Amino acid sequence: MSALTRRTVLKGSALAGAAAAVPAGAAALKPAGLVVFDSRLPESLAFARTAGAPRTLDLAAEHDAHFATIRSGVPQGKSLEGLTRWSDWVALRSELESHGWRVTSEQVAAPRQRLLRWSMARR
Repeated sequence: MSALTRRTVLKGSALAGAAAAVPAGAAALKPAGLVVFDSRLPESLAFARTAGAPRTLDLAAEHDAHFATIRSGVPQGKSLEGLTRWSDWVALRSELESHGWRVTSEQVAAPRQRLLRWSMARR
């Protein structure tokens, strides 16, 4: 029988942490149900092209109907991902939160262009 040492406790903790992180990492790799972007912004357009989502919503092309498209266009259990201007994000967030969505991440992606990278999921 081996003695319980600090080293064995640390090894066990590291293995347990790695095992718990694998499902979380795999979930992060799943494509979103809908990607929101603005084709007038090169960074946002590039984000949409590489996101791998089954559906995309271009705020520049569908400005008048984008709330209806978002509400009806996301498969059940999927998330929304976006790279948009701060002003678009504020309007989208307010509308979507009133329809049962919650923010899962939010970070400044390009400070000079005031672009925000965000994610939302159903409550």
